[in-house]
Amino acid sequence: MKLIIGDKNLSSWSMRAWLTAKKSGILFEEIKIYLDQKNTKSEILKYSPSEKVPCLIDGANTIWDSLAISEYLAEKSPHLWPQDYSQRALARSYACEMHSGFPSLRSQCSMDIRLRMQIRHLTPSTISEINRILQMWEQALTQSNGPFLFGKFSIADAFFAPVVMRFISYGIQIKSQKIKSYINAIENDPDVSTWVQDALLETPEPVIFNDSHNTST
Repeated sequence: MKLIIGDKNLSSWSMRAWLTAKKSGILFEEIKIYLDQKNTKSEILKYSPSEKVPCLIDGANTIWDSLAISEYLAEKSPHLWPQDYSQRALARSYACEMHSGFPSLRSQCSMDIRLRMQIRHLTPSTISEINRILQMWEQALTQSNGPFLFGKFSIADAFFAPVVMRFISYGIQIKSQKIKSYINAIENDPDVSTWVQDALLETPEPVIFNDSHNTST
């Protein structure tokens, strides 16, 4: 099994698929392609027909898009979703809303794990989206008692892990102790820690052009 990803500092969609793959327990080969380079798309095209990362290759099967990859892995490793069917449906709703929504947060606070700043001016749309995420987290954690959204680490947590990275990078202030504990649980998860450490060690070439939003799903 091969998982094609973008650079770990920037590619939030790759982080989601990679964390899901790690939590699946299935061995895979990691192939990294730096984003924002002159040859980025041609390199991705060697593996992914969509010209986007992440992409999973499992024998004769090629699966692209982070959510499709996650569902494929869950077929092999059902523990990636909650065992209870109603909780499983809710966790899917969380992952799908993250997958398709929150455009203002993505635009104003793109993932940059190495970045540390105190953002001063958030747009009303970004504030509204952050509040929606915090509401979702609070509700899930209240029901599950943590440490993750649905108790054990699930695909829903893999999909929100890059949001945690954004909150840390941009100094988003959190009042809820319950959510602070969740952020700590994500940050201290061994696989998340490995991803972050790898991101800090990356040395990509200077950006040639900015096309990262068009090469990740």
